[in-house]
Amino acid sequence: MSDLKQQIFDRYPSWPAFLQDQSPEQLIVNYDFVNNFNDVYTTSDITLKLLTELYKLKKSYAGYEYLERWLNFLNDFLNINKGLQPGVIKQLSYILYAKYSHFRLSDMKLLFNYILDSRYGTFYGSIDTQRISSSFFGYNNERKEAFTKIEKEIEEQQKQSGRDTPSQLPDYNKHPSLMRYSPIEKIRELAKSKTI
Repeated sequence: MSDLKQQIFDRYPSWPAFLQDQSPEQLIVNYDFVNNFNDVYTTSDITLKLLTELYKLKKSYAGYEYLERWLNFLNDFLNINKGLQPGVIKQLSYILYAKYSHFRLSDMKLLFNYILDSRYGTFYGSIDTQRISSSFFGYNNERKEAFTKIEKEIEEQQKQSGRDTPSQLPDYNKHPSLMRYSPIEKIRELAKSKTI
């Protein structure tokens, strides 16, 4: 079991215990600092898939169930006359989980905000599955681009810090086999040679 899984399991030994503190309704509070993809990138890697691996449910997947609860919360929160029907939410949850199980809980919070801001389109009188699916698709594309850019910046910073570090001679006391390559030894050899 990975360190992250062990930390989660130590704190929340059961699925109901996890949901009590980390339910979709709590995302707004628990991830109140998440306002962009940089913020998501720095959060812990608690994904929908990780929840499924951690909590083995008899008749369902934990990650799928979490997504279903999230869609129900979104449905209620939007308070639009014609919301999604429970059967549709169940099917949509399966479809979205199959494609986006790599989303972190912080992703779910940011996506929730983006849907509320109508970033991926507006719901006109009813919540439709196509608009939600296209929101997930659009969010995922933006996420990929943002994460790629962040990783390139980190890589460039690491290269730059490597360039800024002055190169030093190796410690020949720690590596006696390198002694023959030591500039001091080369100078001594040249000093002793008759070619100077």
